[in-house]
Amino acid sequence: MLRLDDIVVRLGDFCLNSVSLSITKGEYLVLLGPTGTGKTVLLETIAGIHRPRKGRIWINGRDVTRQPPEKRGLGIVYQDYALFPHLNVEQNIAFGLRSTGMSERQSLRTMEDLVRFLDIGHLLKRRPAQLSGGEQQRVALARALVMKPFLLLLDEPLSALDRASRDRLRHELKRIHREIGVTILHITHDLEEALFLADRMAIMENGSILQHDRPEAVFARPNSRAVAKIAGIRNLLEAIPENGRWVTFLGVVDIEDILKNCATDPGQKICISIPGWNVEVFPGKPEDSYLWKGTLRVAETRLIGDLVDLVLSGGNGGDDIRTSLSRREWETLSPFVEQGKNVPVGICKKGIHCIM
Repeated sequence: MLRLDDIVVRLGDFCLNSVSLSITKGEYLVLLGPTGTGKTVLLETIAGIHRPRKGRIWINGRDVTRQPPEKRGLGIVYQDYALFPHLNVEQNIAFGLRSTGMSERQSLRTMEDLVRFLDIGHLLKRRPAQLSGGEQQRVALARALVMKPFLLLLDEPLSALDRASRDRLRHELKRIHREIGVTILHITHDLEEALFLADRMAIMENGSILQHDRPEAVFARPNSRAVAKIAGIRNLLEAIPENGRWVTFLGVVDIEDILKNCATDPGQKICISIPGWNVEVFPGKPEDSYLWKGTLRVAETRLIGDLVDLVLSGGNGGDDIRTSLSRREWETLSPFVEQGKNVPVGICKKGIHCIM
């Protein structure tokens, strides 16, 4: 549906570095990366706002690299919604219909269907300044969707909203994708948002795509430390070979099973990615289930929604291990897991991944 072949774009000191990416029809792809990494530049290049120095952009099998934006069949929603302040909601939505070639009757029916679908009929005579952030977002979506685009581009569409509005709009985007079937490319720096929405996820940093896969595959098998950090892997443990054993700040770890799938050179350091749920306080499995078992000090506890985050310190110059407890687990363990106390900890082998 969309294919990017070795796209290079230079804007001042910034460069998109030979970006290749594909999206299949009906897919919801989320491009995840830190602020300033080139996500919006890539989206605007797809839209035709920036022309690549090198590479090709294909939409529905057609080379659109030199096509103007209005010929690409795309809809775009920006972070600030970009609604026309002097037009009311109805006029904003209808603005682009003039160039579609639809009959007046067809245009009216398309608009009525979309207004009903997004539940914004009561807003039609209001100006953008009279709308909440969530209402402006739904109007911006309606204006993009009314054109019946091949591909909908969303540039940080939820970042300007409060948490309650973000949660509502995330579900709304899921519904739009499911019921309308539009192909979506959504960019964000928010991991939770990406995991909730994505069929597939592309990780971006410094103008390059680092990994492109299903969210669960990226999380389970990050291909670099940078991907692991962006994907929310909470613990990256450096292991050094010493006398036939692997040593970390925790001490010796049992990773021979993991290394069967890793091509390591003699003497090479490795990095072990450990999801937070692999870390057990008061471990209870058989001994051979663990990469490591020992005692760590509770350096910090933080209440975050329904979870309690634990920072567990090995006491070696700032190195730590992080995990979370449910509120129910916390209620049971809190007398024993107070800040400053030492607690028994086990790191499970299952789900551990080796990064070279």
